[in-house]
Amino acid sequence: MLVRFHGVRGSIPTCDLRTWQHGGNTPCVEFETPAGHRIILDGGTGLRPLSQTPAWGGEAVPIHACCFLSHYHWDHIQGLPFFTPLYDPRNRFEFFGPQPDGDLDMKSALQGQMLRPYFPVDLSLLVAAQAFTVIAPGQRLAVEDAIVEAARLNHPQGCLGYRIETAEGVVTYASDNEPGDAAGDAAVRHLARGADVLIYDAQYSPAMLRKRKGWGHSTWQEGVAVARDAGVRCLLLYHHDPDSDDGMVRRFVRHAREHWRETWAAAEGMQVHCESPVVRIETTNPRIGPRMAHRLPVRLRARRPDGTSAEMEGLLVNLTVKGTYVVVPEAVEVSSEVEICLDEEQQESAAMAGTVVRVDVDRETGQPGLGIVFGLEELGMRRSSQNPDSARPSGSAPA
Repeated sequence: MLVRFHGVRGSIPTCDLRTWQHGGNTPCVEFETPAGHRIILDGGTGLRPLSQTPAWGGEAVPIHACCFLSHYHWDHIQGLPFFTPLYDPRNRFEFFGPQPDGDLDMKSALQGQMLRPYFPVDLSLLVAAQAFTVIAPGQRLAVEDAIVEAARLNHPQGCLGYRIETAEGVVTYASDNEPGDAAGDAAVRHLARGADVLIYDAQYSPAMLRKRKGWGHSTWQEGVAVARDAGVRCLLLYHHDPDSDDGMVRRFVRHAREHWRETWAAAEGMQVHCESPVVRIETTNPRIGPRMAHRLPVRLRARRPDGTSAEMEGLLVNLTVKGTYVVVPEAVEVSSEVEICLDEEQQESAAMAGTVVRVDVDRETGQPGLGIVFGLEELGMRRSSQNPDSARPSGSAPA
């Protein structure tokens, strides 16, 4: 099973340099089952970049897909009017979701955001074939070669979490959930039982949650607790707060990894390959800006998966103001924090600190190639000691 992230931000989209690494679109996750069936979870603004991928473009029609909505708050449905496959009559989409709050049916709830004076196009112009089905907590549905189970989460006006089971593994989607409600806490652990991947609402820090009780969101700390209680293989922090920049999201991951090693932060472009018991994560975040080609010798410092220091010589192949691509003799895990030293001859050298977002094979040398992005706070040069043990950024977890 393949999972792709197109929107990972909660509450409202962001368009901010400080959030570009993880992304500013609101929730949208794409699933491809082992048999190739398509499932979409939530219809936030991430639907628009999803529609621009080759598998959903004009040459891909006719498209038949299922869309499971967790609830009807704007950040989870506001991408629907901009999802171009809905304007093609050759396509068919089946929508599933909870009973809307109040007297509305599901179609009317989605239509509401497109009524005058809020939007110039109404739902009738989305001419792809559509079906709308309300599902209840505890219900299990067969969707081609997948089984989808729903459970009610603790969120204002109601919300459903989903468990997707296939022959290749289990993924649990639990966005918009506040801990502390006995029924909700039990439900999310039931959905996550033995899952290969748990996609979990980690919008707040524990301190933020104490100030925002009743807002319907959770923390990295509770994500770790659910992963431990349910026996999850891999935890993906999700639904990032619009005020949480990339540095804060990375800190959440570092804190979580101190308690649950296999923790990652969801990011736009991230792909999760699930072939139980193996879960492989890769990110494809673009390095924005014109790339300047170089073949500069550099020294890279990082941490191996076992926690030991790694220091190696490599080549910086290209560089932008936001990232770089470095070829090295030894691969480093995605999400590892690294330092790249450009001047190795001096006692103290200027270093660029960043995060590995992609690992592939360099075509020219056949060696591992690392795509590295610089955090906004790390764009400037900083001083670091030649001692590899001191090169590890303060507070970071082993790679």
